Amino acid sequence: MYPEWANIRIALSGEVRIQIGDTVASSPECMSVITGPTTHSFKVRVRPPAATVNVGLLPTGWARFIKRSAALHADRVDPLTSVFPDHADALRQSLIEAPDDAAACGVLDRFFLSLEPPDEPISPMLARAYELILDPEIQNVDQFAAALGRSGRQLSRLTRDMFGFSPKTLLRRQRFMRSLVALHDNPGQPWSALIDDNYYDHSHFVRDFHQFMDMSPTQFQAMPRVDVDRVSYVRARQFGVPHRTLQIGLPLNRPVMEKP
Repeated sequence: MYPEWANIRIALSGEVRIQIGDTVASSPECMSVITGPTTHSFKVRVRPPAATVNVGLLPTGWARFIKRSAALHADRVDPLTSVFPDHADALRQSLIEAPDDAAACGVLDRFFLSLEPPDEPISPMLARAYELILDPEIQNVDQFAAALGRSGRQLSRLTRDMFGFSPKTLLRRQRFMRSLVALHDNPGQPWSALIDDNYYDHSHFVRDFHQFMDMSPTQFQAMPRVDVDRVSYVRARQFGVPHRTLQIGLPLNRPVMEKP
């Protein structure tokens, strides 16, 4: 899996193992987990017959439903009971009993609506900071801080709390993900035509690739990515972008579940 925002992952059957850095969660000991925002690729292994339900949390969703510093879970996988001690087991059981995808979506809708009124406003500071992270014109921390109207020290505290990482790391990750998606969507084309303009040269991009993916670009291009490709295809149809780190928010009045 690519670096991304937070996720809730619930195993309904089979065996599932998730590893992020040095932290590992495996079923049957841990059937429901929360993964915080990540700056590294991570591994999800399943043994059939396995079924899982995954819920992606954008930073606005994290602020609304988790209500704790994202830095506490950054680059980690933890039991879902660590954030929902009174609800995690009942949520998984309700999803197991759901007869189809539509019913599972209903279970999740009711669960999240029970946690927070739907008209609760999102912090304007969070919304603005998130827009700036996604803006390719914001190339460095000084520009980020000036656009948000905060000092560098204030910005660092804010981003660690809201997004899990320092502003420099967040901007690097976004630059890298823009380039990775371009490479993914245009196989066979030369890197120079695809990588972000903010990279100085190829070696600069290769260093970031090793940092975020723990492998070289050549190794990545040689890997089979059938499942990731399918998810990217559906996400691009649904939301206009193939990866959640590039997604400003969810479009309204569109179905959440759709078959490719």
